[in-house]
Amino acid sequence: MDFYTTLNNGTKMPRLGLGTWKAPAAKTKEAILTAVKAGYRLIDCANDYDNEHVIGEALQELFAAGVVKREELFIQAKLWNSNHRPEHVKPDLLKTLEDLQLDYIDSFVIHWPQAVPSTGKICTLRPNGCFPAHHSKDSMFPLNDEGYYCADMESHYVETWAAMEKLVDEGLTRTIGLSNFNKRQVEEVLLTAQKYKPAVLQNESHPYLHEKDLRDYCEIHNIAFQAYSALGSADRPWRLTGSITSGTPKTGHEVLSHPDIVKIGEKHGKTTANVVLRWHIQMRGTLCCKSVTPSRIVDNFKVWDFKLDSDDMAVIDKMNVGWRHLLWAETSMHPDYPFKDCLPFDYKLQKPGVGATAGAK
Repeated sequence: MDFYTTLNNGTKMPRLGLGTWKAPAAKTKEAILTAVKAGYRLIDCANDYDNEHVIGEALQELFAAGVVKREELFIQAKLWNSNHRPEHVKPDLLKTLEDLQLDYIDSFVIHWPQAVPSTGKICTLRPNGCFPAHHSKDSMFPLNDEGYYCADMESHYVETWAAMEKLVDEGLTRTIGLSNFNKRQVEEVLLTAQKYKPAVLQNESHPYLHEKDLRDYCEIHNIAFQAYSALGSADRPWRLTGSITSGTPKTGHEVLSHPDIVKIGEKHGKTTANVVLRWHIQMRGTLCCKSVTPSRIVDNFKVWDFKLDSDDMAVIDKMNVGWRHLLWAETSMHPDYPFKDCLPFDYKLQKPGVGATAGAK
């Protein structure tokens, strides 16, 4: 399997990238330095992760030391939910470029389809605060007077996409894409795009959530499917409490501790993370995996020297139980919320709680 996949405009994108969600700023710089020196060439960023400014410092250090050239990296960032109004799209990206200390990025995706949390009134950026606060504080996670997320009900991602297309013509990003969109929503963007189609769809996927139909749909329409939480996100802030998905996954095991994945790892002399990452690659997909531990970052990249056989793939195929850990149900009041089919029939909207700021993936 090739190290790169080719996007719909001819741009080469690495299949395996380093994720930075949940990466504390204090540890992010070392993670970026370690990853690039280990061979990673894709860095996945977002302004609400509150660490893009540190990533920028790491990139400049790498460039200055001659470790890598700018054109050898694929940098991806995301449009935040509070900035879906067309007039807020460009300022959002400009602040990301400032923090990353770059003239352009390679991929800019709409982080979520719903304009929640958002008031729609101002462009909120990282310095405003990456945490829930009353809307008068202008943070990236505005709350109404009752403590629920604010929702910009008059904003729709089709108008947002039109503003995204202009960024490509201005040379601020090489491609544009989507994240956390369901198939119907992806189709709507494809049908209404004027000049540039989505190049990437970044959604949750792992052995417990294969997303086969969505992967096939993307392949048919020349969209690169990119998995986040590729290893199952055992460090999710709401693992124990704070979300309707809190608790042990349906299988009874976290992905990397599943006995069958452990056995496959022992069979190949590889870590369980290597097994899962290799599975993603052999599913013809792309992915981002996060770690701030230098040794794990290096180990996770050791997926190019072995191959899962048909028996291994068949074992993992049986794990597809449809377990989605990130629903962010606190934003489900918006008509563009993508995972309504995953919510309990009697779900009642809740206020942000444990893990609220991390629920932004």
